[in-house]
Amino acid sequence: MRVLRFSRYLKECGWEPIVLCVEGGAKHEPRDHGLVQEIPSDILVERVKCLEPDNYTDSWDIPREKVVRNLFKTFDKILFPDDRALWIKPVTKRALSLIKKHKIDVVWATAQPWSTLVAGRNIKQASGLPLVLDFRDDWTTSNSDFRKIKRLAKEQALEQTVLSQADAVVSVTPNIVEELQKRAPDNLTPEQFHYIPNGFDPEHFAHPPTEESKEFTIVHAGGLYHLRPITPLLKVLDAWFDKHPERANSVVVKLAGRTTDEVKEEIAASRWASQFQLLGFLEHKRVRRLIMGAQANLLMIEQVKTAPWLFTGKAFEYIGAGRPIVMIGPDPSPLAQILRTTGLGHISGYHRPEETAEQLERLFLDGPPDLTPENLAAIDQYNARLQTARLGEIFMEVTSGREK
Repeated sequence: MRVLRFSRYLKECGWEPIVLCVEGGAKHEPRDHGLVQEIPSDILVERVKCLEPDNYTDSWDIPREKVVRNLFKTFDKILFPDDRALWIKPVTKRALSLIKKHKIDVVWATAQPWSTLVAGRNIKQASGLPLVLDFRDDWTTSNSDFRKIKRLAKEQALEQTVLSQADAVVSVTPNIVEELQKRAPDNLTPEQFHYIPNGFDPEHFAHPPTEESKEFTIVHAGGLYHLRPITPLLKVLDAWFDKHPERANSVVVKLAGRTTDEVKEEIAASRWASQFQLLGFLEHKRVRRLIMGAQANLLMIEQVKTAPWLFTGKAFEYIGAGRPIVMIGPDPSPLAQILRTTGLGHISGYHRPEETAEQLERLFLDGPPDLTPENLAAIDQYNARLQTARLGEIFMEVTSGREK
């Protein structure tokens, strides 16, 4: 989504994007084909095949594919730094061909997967072009909460070789920028690190629904699993409906995203199972309609030690929708502060369900608050059109003085 947003608006900033990305890949993952239609027709998109474990099913329903996948996992030394490692050489070769053909001025590599940054390093070394790295997550610190890094020291060394080739580094949260600055190689200065958070595409939210639902609708977009469980929300509903039992039949909770079997079982066993709609994976267009029509959009931040670092991308989609946002997560935190400055955020901790219930009751009675000019200015900071202008400035900085 970040790449799509930037690509849509770079031309307005004087840059002609050529997108080099994967062909196919992870074929058993759900696809949103509607997003492909949003790629501007005048942008060149080149696709390179990737041989990776996720090309093969993880189910014994197709034994041959399951065996191949298991072989990948058994001999995972070739999959370094991640499962997309076999993409590095072919994508580097294709990039060098494009550079020669189109007289490219700058290379922008965005990750995850971290293999993309390694490819960016290789392209820089072979072409000499300026390289801008975009860390959509942190590689060797906070990201370890989401996957076990068996070869951490080796990954840290690889990250250093990647950073050493960068002319500028961009990331999505202040915390990640600061951590990258701390472990930067000697050839990089703090001024070469930049903060551009995720955002929203203003075109996506230009036409909100004209009719509001008769029910008070709470929408959660995104997956639910062991690090982002349903339990905190169930406790909130307990607190709200125990105090205001008349509300229960007027509230519906819509979950747009994949949920684990454990989450489904917990919902089914709860007192409020009938209030839930489990919608599964939906196209982005449908999710946008849901969050623009919600009386409250729900953020539940992963319960991990680095949660204060997290700027989950859907928070900015929620901001773009302009509807009230109820966040259950770390407070104080940078994300909580962002939501407050927009005037849309209602924040409480994981263990304060009564407080969240009170916030929902106020929204039920009073509806969304009026936004001040200061709130609207804060919201505009996450407008992708304005953010892309900043990325364009960084491209200008790293190419300044170079011969065309």
